[in-house]
Amino acid sequence: MTGKSSLVNTNKLVRNYSGCTGLKTGSTSLALYNLSASATRNGMDLIAVVMKAPTSKDRFKIASSLLDYGFNNFEYKKLISKNDIVKTVKVNKGLSPSIDVIVKKDCGVLLPKGKDIEIKQIISLPDTIDAPISQNQVVGTVTYMLDDTTLEECNLFSNTYSPKINIFTSLTSIVDNWFSVLRT
Repeated sequence: MTGKSSLVNTNKLVRNYSGCTGLKTGSTSLALYNLSASATRNGMDLIAVVMKAPTSKDRFKIASSLLDYGFNNFEYKKLISKNDIVKTVKVNKGLSPSIDVIVKKDCGVLLPKGKDIEIKQIISLPDTIDAPISQNQVVGTVTYMLDDTTLEECNLFSNTYSPKINIFTSLTSIVDNWFSVLRT
C-alpha cells in the first residue's frame, strides 16, 4: 500500500480526557516526563503543565488531576456582553435628548464556583452629558467587585453621535423631519 501514513499522538489525554484540546508531551533523561495539556468545558479553557514526572503514566494522571481540580472548583462568569446597553443617559444641549451607553467588548472573570452571586456592579457615569458627544466616546466605566477586589473594569461608550444644538443643527433637524414626513 503506497500513499498511506498514520499519525500517532503521544498525548493520551486527547483520547481519554473529556474536553481535551491537546498540547505537548516530552521527555529527556534530565527533565524526565513532561506534559502541557489543554482542555475546554462549559466555555472555560484550562492548561495543566506537569514537569519532571517520574513516569509517562504519572504525567497524564497528574495533568488529569490538575484539570479536574480546575473544572470542579472554578467557573468562567461572563459579566457583560459586547454592545450591551448599560444605561440611557440624558444629553445636555444636544440634538439628541439622550444616548445609549454600551460596552465594546465582552467582560468576564474566572471565579471560584458559587462566588458569582456576590459580585457587585458599579456604574460610574454622569446623569447627564454635555453635547457634543462623538460616537464611541468614552463616557464612563462599569466596575465589577467581589468583596474589596476589582475583578474587571470596562469602559462605557456612547453608541451614537449627538451634536451640540445650535441654529444650524436645529434648522437641519427641522428640514430632515419635514422631508421624512413628506416621504410617508
